[in-house]
Amino acid sequence: MTFKTPILILLFLSFFTSFAQKEVLSLTIDDKTAMLPRTKKGFNFLNTTNGDLVIVMIDNKMGFANLFDKDFTEKSAVIFNPPKHENILGYKIIGNTYEILFSNNSKKKFTIIRIDFDSKEVSEKDFKFDFEDEKYLETVHYNNQLFVFTGTKDNVFIIRELGEGGFLTLKSFQIESRKQDFLKLVGLKPFNPEREVNENRKEKLLKREQLFGSLKSNVTKIDNRVPNAIEQTAQNNKLYQNNKLVYLTIEDEDSLRTIFYKIDLESLDMEEAFYNYPKGRVGDFKKHNSYVLDNKLFQLGSSDNEMKISVKSFSGEVLKEFYIERNQPIKFKNSPIIQDGKTFVPFVNRRELEETSQYLRKVSSGNIGLTGYKEGDLYYFTIGGFKESSSGGGGIMMGGGYGFTGSTAGGMPIVAYQEPTYHSYSSYTSTKSTFFNTHFDAAFNYVAREDSENIFDRIQKFKKSIQYESAEDIFINDGKVYYSYYNLKEKTLRIIEM
Repeated sequence: MTFKTPILILLFLSFFTSFAQKEVLSLTIDDKTAMLPRTKKGFNFLNTTNGDLVIVMIDNKMGFANLFDKDFTEKSAVIFNPPKHENILGYKIIGNTYEILFSNNSKKKFTIIRIDFDSKEVSEKDFKFDFEDEKYLETVHYNNQLFVFTGTKDNVFIIRELGEGGFLTLKSFQIESRKQDFLKLVGLKPFNPEREVNENRKEKLLKREQLFGSLKSNVTKIDNRVPNAIEQTAQNNKLYQNNKLVYLTIEDEDSLRTIFYKIDLESLDMEEAFYNYPKGRVGDFKKHNSYVLDNKLFQLGSSDNEMKISVKSFSGEVLKEFYIERNQPIKFKNSPIIQDGKTFVPFVNRRELEETSQYLRKVSSGNIGLTGYKEGDLYYFTIGGFKESSSGGGGIMMGGGYGFTGSTAGGMPIVAYQEPTYHSYSSYTSTKSTFFNTHFDAAFNYVAREDSENIFDRIQKFKKSIQYESAEDIFINDGKVYYSYYNLKEKTLRIIEM
């Protein structure tokens, strides 16, 4: 074989990879540095009213904000000084004015960067807000408004929105377990802050419902439109958004059930339901978890001997069940059983397991979870588990600076805004778990077919063909997935439809 042959193969593969994607934007943005520009962090802010998109890139010297219409035609561009606080919590939109909320690590000092793309003026507004005994949980966006969720150790759930000069309290709810039919959705009454908290009632609150008692939020936001890592979906407390509806699920191992809250961002009502976990045929399950997709609740139970997956409607009806037995092959998998993650062997990041018993033993010894999304007429699911590292950290760690998730030396969490699609991608590409993949049709019947690459696999392949990337981001617009990045050498912002 001559040296020409592998070169031709490489060129062919590069052409094929490029052909599979479509570049929708290439825009030069020069930050006037003589050498390679500074590394940047990238963020996207989508206007759900008209489809406009703002791409923001920030480094330690400058901020760049570019406004595009739904066809990626540039409408305006602004350069601004980066704010004093590094943590982005979210944004709100009024016309062509975008307000980005930053905070310090303790969540007591805040800055609103106000970018007016019509006048190209940028202003800052600082404000202080003392959450006192509340803990920051998450932010969500709806109708171009920013909602902030917090809670207390007494399980008071509080909804605020970003107002003109700070946070406006919209409603508070007292969350407590009530011994009622778990199939029935029960509306919770607004909490009266003047009412004294009964100490006896506090003692009766479920342990698993103590969401808000620690410094760090233990609520994980899930974007179920795209693949997610098992490390994300195996968490006990998860938050999903479906337009105006927010779903909060809590795994209550003590009472063997999933606790479910539905929050309506328009009416500001909250409803509560309970869903019992599936039961084993040969014994009790050691681990449980759940996942929400398309107004269905998927519950998972597992032990060394067996596993069961139940698909339920929100009314509690069991629509489908799948069962795995220790000494029998898994009848509904479309991939090998994969143990993923770095090994001591160079360039070997995964191995395949042959026996069902190996799979059950490994996943049941750690945290179990399942994750799925819909593409076309099929549901793509991954079912498995992961073990936390001996260092005490979880399975997911993000990079630093803007968009950083971690903690300070004093233990206070640094929770910065990260578009949930990109957060799912970051977690997915750093996975370390044991799992198999499968497919279901619209009625959740098993579909036998070859396993295929998902959107994040395709993005990973595409990234191998580019260099000097910075400020990378992934977002969904009008049902399509886009990958954006800044080429440091060419000083060009590019957006690729994947």
